Amino acid sequence: MTDPFRLDGESALVTGGTSGIGAAIAVLFRDRGAKVVVCGRNRERGEAFAAETGIEFFPANVTADTDVRALAAACGGLSILVNNAGPTDLLHTRSVDGPVGEMTPENFAKVIDSTLTGAYLTTHHCLPALIRSGRSAIVNISSIAAAQAMPGFDAYSAGKAGLEAMTRSLAAGYGHLGVRANAIRVGSIRVDHGDGELGERPSETVRDDVATAGQGRSRLGRGVEPDPRPDAWRRPEPPRAGAPQDVAHAALYLASSASAYVTGVVLPVDGGLQMRSLMPWQTPRPGD
Repeated sequence: MTDPFRLDGESALVTGGTSGIGAAIAVLFRDRGAKVVVCGRNRERGEAFAAETGIEFFPANVTADTDVRALAAACGGLSILVNNAGPTDLLHTRSVDGPVGEMTPENFAKVIDSTLTGAYLTTHHCLPALIRSGRSAIVNISSIAAAQAMPGFDAYSAGKAGLEAMTRSLAAGYGHLGVRANAIRVGSIRVDHGDGELGERPSETVRDDVATAGQGRSRLGRGVEPDPRPDAWRRPEPPRAGAPQDVAHAALYLASSASAYVTGVVLPVDGGLQMRSLMPWQTPRPGD
């Protein structure tokens, strides 16, 4: 029996594929038999990744239309597209994204370009090849921020929610042409941010004010009374951060024939982060 998780004969493009989640996806796809191309803005990092893995690298900024046109042309035939590139560098600064009432229109546009417009441009220019293949898959990398409020990441949250909506539209609009489209809603993932240090992606880490209330001050600096509730009533700690490979395995499923009957879905890969109870004192966990 043919292994449905093999990608022999497939040609894949992974954007933002030279590090972190994108690199894990690219390497796994290569190991499963696909011809893989990755793109990124950092030429030095991309060339080092290509030398290490044997995966072809193409320098491109997915928010630049001319770059994406050239990228799509260089890929030629394509049957798998993974829209993974995102604004990680912008989010780390904590001076670009923010509350709607405080961030500038220019900064809002920067984050939306990186989270949504880039995926649109890449999909737009790659769709002709995906359609020609007769049986193709688009996998969009989303975030738990698309579904749960993350104050201070307002533009990022809006962009990822838009990406999930676009995923459903692609699935409905292009399914009759053999194109499947799905998304992965990622939780906290420990990735290398480019400085050699591993850390959770801040855009995908829920910060819980309730957990800090007993420390005497809120995140906004206002004094608060210590939390009078018993420890058992307080919200449990979020699940441990996952690894890039956890997302890569989900991407493999959605890109392979194993998911041939799956399209238009958003698959959470978050360790149960979005399943946390809003009222843990009323829903004790077995064994607690």
